[in-house]
Amino acid sequence: MRASEIRTELARILAQHEVKHLVHVGAHEGEEVPHYRAAGIERITLVEPIPALAAGLRRRFPDVTVVEAACSDAEGTATLHIPRRTNMATLVPMDGATVEVPLVRLDAIAPDADGAVIDVQGHEFAVLAAAPWDSLRVVMIETCTIDDPTLSPPYDAVVEYMADRGFVEVKHLVRDYDYIQRWAYGRTTNTGAEVRDVVFARA
Repeated sequence: MRASEIRTELARILAQHEVKHLVHVGAHEGEEVPHYRAAGIERITLVEPIPALAAGLRRRFPDVTVVEAACSDAEGTATLHIPRRTNMATLVPMDGATVEVPLVRLDAIAPDADGAVIDVQGHEFAVLAAAPWDSLRVVMIETCTIDDPTLSPPYDAVVEYMADRGFVEVKHLVRDYDYIQRWAYGRTTNTGAEVRDVVFARA
């Protein structure tokens, strides 16, 4: 699916579940914000650790909350790795520029969020470990059908993790893994693997 199609479908699901406070971890340039507004979401919290991107979010969306930090399972600081070609930054070590960023817990910055989008290039389980589980009803998590710790966790492992917390898969939205490798990192791969943005809802 194209990115625009994924954003439209996610907005449809968020509206269907009447999400009122959405937190997006790994907001990048905020491309989804107009879709979130169209879904009727009343409060939006964007979490973005790259300082230049966070500043851009504050300029473009003065009516949303922007948290300039990375999410993890504990507060502190960490080294963020930014690939040379794109802004798909990760806390997992890789080639590229680095910047020290603060770490925050998701349940501390958005304790009442009922929806979450988590796209943090391999650090998803650490973010989920500190999620506000008492309030969450819908969660979208980037996953992958191939072992790639700098991109996203394995699809099957995420489905099992969410099932243990009382969530079932509503839908997964598929992107081409090999295309992302070429676009983001300049790597030529031919795996046939999928990146799956998986939407879960509380059972």
